[in-house]
Amino acid sequence: MNEPLTLTLWNSILPLAGLCALVAWLPGWLVGRGNLSQGALSRAVGVTAVVALVVGAMLAAGLYAAINEGVWAGVLAAPLERTGFFLGRSALFALLWGPLLGFVWLVKAQELNRRLGMRMVDEGGKG
Repeated sequence: MNEPLTLTLWNSILPLAGLCALVAWLPGWLVGRGNLSQGALSRAVGVTAVVALVVGAMLAAGLYAAINEGVWAGVLAAPLERTGFFLGRSALFALLWGPLLGFVWLVKAQELNRRLGMRMVDEGGKG
């Protein structure tokens, strides 16, 4: 055991804050600033959720490896079972970033609708 099982800045808070920052930033980056499509926005949110699950699984594996020896050997010995285990841990992280992603989606959708409305006004109601 390399690190005590306590909540610290380095073993819990910063990794989860980084994951939340990724979830808040990635949808906007994927669709770009001039996006006027709700479909493109929803695809970007879906891609962000998948990326966050994968990054969360890698984060969970790294955090487990920091406190337990032999984690990487276990992953190499049974890759499917260990991948499923770490994806399960990543799903628990989704309890933190999931509502944040929903809020980001809501804000981006409202911004998109505002831009569509302004475009309709500028074009004289032609849509």
